[in-house]
Amino acid sequence: MNSTTKLPIWFWIISILALLYFLMDSMMLYSRVFMLDQLPAKQQGLYSVMPAWVDVVHAMEVFGGMMGALALLYKKKWAFILFCVSLIGVLAQSSYLWFVSDAIAVMGYPAILMPMVGIVFGIVMIVISRSAITKGWLK
Repeated sequence: MNSTTKLPIWFWIISILALLYFLMDSMMLYSRVFMLDQLPAKQQGLYSVMPAWVDVVHAMEVFGGMMGALALLYKKKWAFILFCVSLIGVLAQSSYLWFVSDAIAVMGYPAILMPMVGIVFGIVMIVISRSAITKGWLK
């Protein structure tokens, strides 16, 4: 891509929306880790027994995604790798929530739906960043 090639507006919109999504998710991580006593009692019980590695992979998802979105805004190829890290994080976290913990019994359908949104969003961001690399939009 030469310096005069203009990226489509949808690229910038999606990059900004991705950054906002991961900023929102960082607030969820923060509240789960640092404001546990402010959550409803059932969620406190659920999160208080959650192993530390689940918080680590959630942080991988959040910070990998945030940095990936910033990399897209700066037109950097490493956005792809960061979105892959983010997807690995959400897959690991979702596996624990769905198959090991009582999250579905405690929180109901949101415990299924929200991780699915994260997985789909992660896959979309990987596809977009890979496409942008192929088209020469990222350096």
